[in-house]
Amino acid sequence: MNDPFAHMRPYRADEVPDAIRFLLGALDWASQLTPFIGEESAAQLIHELHEVNSVEAFQDRLSKTFIDLILERTADDVTFSFSDEFEGHGALFISNHRDIVLDPSLINRALLSRSMPTTQIGIGSNLLETPWVEKLVRLNKSFIVQRGGTPREQLMRSAEVAAYVRHVVLGEDASVWLAHREGRAKDGNDRTSSALIRMLLNGEDGLEWNQLKVQPVSLSYEWDPCDGMKVRELLMREKNGGAYEKSAGEDERSMKQGLFGWKGGIHVEFCSPVKWEDAPEGVRPAVHIAERIDDQLHRSMKDWPAQHWAAAEWLRLKGGEPTQNWPEDWIPDVVSSEVAEKCEKRLRAIHQMLSDINANEEQVRLKWCEITLNPLINRVMAKSTAVHD
Repeated sequence: MNDPFAHMRPYRADEVPDAIRFLLGALDWASQLTPFIGEESAAQLIHELHEVNSVEAFQDRLSKTFIDLILERTADDVTFSFSDEFEGHGALFISNHRDIVLDPSLINRALLSRSMPTTQIGIGSNLLETPWVEKLVRLNKSFIVQRGGTPREQLMRSAEVAAYVRHVVLGEDASVWLAHREGRAKDGNDRTSSALIRMLLNGEDGLEWNQLKVQPVSLSYEWDPCDGMKVRELLMREKNGGAYEKSAGEDERSMKQGLFGWKGGIHVEFCSPVKWEDAPEGVRPAVHIAERIDDQLHRSMKDWPAQHWAAAEWLRLKGGEPTQNWPEDWIPDVVSSEVAEKCEKRLRAIHQMLSDINANEEQVRLKWCEITLNPLINRVMAKSTAVHD
C-alpha cells in the first residue's frame, strides 16, 4: 500500500510490537525512571509497556500516567480555559514553546478533560539523537519534522510537512500540535515564526487556511525549570559575539530538566481560531498571521508574582530605565516578601550553578529578570493595544 508519510508519521498498530521490543531492550528503564517517579510507579509503567499494542494504548496507559506523575511532583496546580469558539476535532493547535515534552502533553491533558481525542505532535529531528527516542515519540503519536539540509531540501521538507498536516486535519478529521517556532525563546520573548506560517500556507488561499481551524494555545509556567540553562546560554552568547555551541547531550539534559524541574503553577488557555484576513498593504500574509497569533498568545498569558518581582528588580538595577518594549507609565505590582525570597533563592542557586563561566551576580540577575519579565511585558503590551484598538 502506498504510504508517502511512512518515514515520519506515528506508528500503525502493526508496527507497535517491534517498537516496543526495541524500547524494552534499549535501556534499563527501572534505573532510569525510579529516581523521578519512585520504584513502584516505575515498575507499573514497565509492566504496562509490555502490554501495549497500539499508539492509543501507549498514550492512555503510559504517557498520560507518566505526565500525571511528573506534574504531581513538579507543579502546584494545572488549570485550563477554552474560548467560546473552541473546536477539538480536525484542528491545528499552535502554542508558544516551553518544553517539547510537556507542551503537547499539557494540551492533550486539556483535550482529554473535554473528552476530546489527543493531537498528533510535531517534533524536530534534531531532538532524536538516539534510535530509542524516535521509537518513543512515534509511539506517543508524534510525527517527525526534518531539520537542517540545503535550502532546496528545507523547501521540500516544508512542503511535505504542510501536506502531512493537511492530510491529518482535513483528510482524517484529527488534530495536530505544532510549536510556534523552531526552538524555545531563550529570553522569554515568544514570537511566532512567519516561516512556519508560510510553510502551512504553502501558496494556498484563505479558504484552505480556515479549514485548518488554527487555534493558538497560550502556555504559562510560573517558574521556568530551565531558566538557569537559558541564562548560561544567553550570557555566553553575549561574551562570544553571539556564538554558542551546545555541549554533547545538552538537548537531552534540557528535556530532563524541563520535565523534572519545579514549575509551580501552570495555565493552558485555548484561544479563538485565527481566521483568514487580508494583510495590510506591504505586509506579507504569513507575517500578518504570525503577528495575530502572537497577539492572542500574549493576551492570554497568565501573569505570576515572580514576573512582577523580576520587572521591579530590572527597573531597580537599570536605575529606573525600562526595556525598549516597556508599556508607557506601567509599574509592576508589589509582591509579597515570600515571593521576593523565592526569587532571591532561585537567583542564588543559578549564580552558583554558573560559577564555571565567571558571570558576576549582577549579570546573572539582569539576565534572569529579562527572561522572567518578558512574558509579562508582552501580555501587558497586548492588552494595552487592545484597549486602544
